[in-house]
Amino acid sequence: MSAKPIIAIACNLAHIKEKDHIAVLSSYTEPILKAGGAPVIIPLTEDEEVLESCLDAAGGLLIPGGIDVYPLLYHDMPNPQLGHVEPALDMFQIKLFHLAHRRKMPILGICRGAQVINVAMGGTLIQHIPTLKTQIGHVQDMNGCWPCHSVCAESGSIVAEVYGDTFEVNSFHHQSVKTPGEGLKITAAAPDGIVEAVESKDDAFLVGLQWHPERMTAGGSASQSLFQRFVAEAAKYRA
Repeated sequence: MSAKPIIAIACNLAHIKEKDHIAVLSSYTEPILKAGGAPVIIPLTEDEEVLESCLDAAGGLLIPGGIDVYPLLYHDMPNPQLGHVEPALDMFQIKLFHLAHRRKMPILGICRGAQVINVAMGGTLIQHIPTLKTQIGHVQDMNGCWPCHSVCAESGSIVAEVYGDTFEVNSFHHQSVKTPGEGLKITAAAPDGIVEAVESKDDAFLVGLQWHPERMTAGGSASQSLFQRFVAEAAKYRA
């Protein structure tokens, strides 16, 4: 019996009752399990040997959503509307990304995860979308299983292959990709021009999505198909 491909998930850092907790929401692990993968949480550490050992067993890396990214990492000064940041978390996830990317491992970034990937590749971020006076609300006040705006994808991209050229997404972010990092291309955008997806310019499975597909996986949805594609890529990587 073949083993299920392990999907390494970079942890988040939560403060609960004045104590630090490493955590990942079950909404990230459930679609991986449903797609036939085995999710494993990678703890926050600066020990590269530990991170390499974790990746040795994995077939793919998921960087989940979370808090804002420390702006000095992309050479910008903090906007007055910048939210809570944890530079140690950023540096851990960026290091983990680089180690996985060096291996050409399949990588999926969601919301903050897409921003971390972009910053790791030398790109920049919009720190507070409302300063652009967009007519689209990017922080919805309803359950994430419901979409709130449309997105157009570049034909031939992984996003378009999974979702089609035009589709609808949920939205829970006030930051987004500004300039794509080296080796990345923009493959989807909202009608107001806000970047919704970036991918590798080569054939590698490196995808960063600004929306939360893990909250839209009910039934035979395209979002669940995305996780199935990701897990399949991880299995191929381990083969």
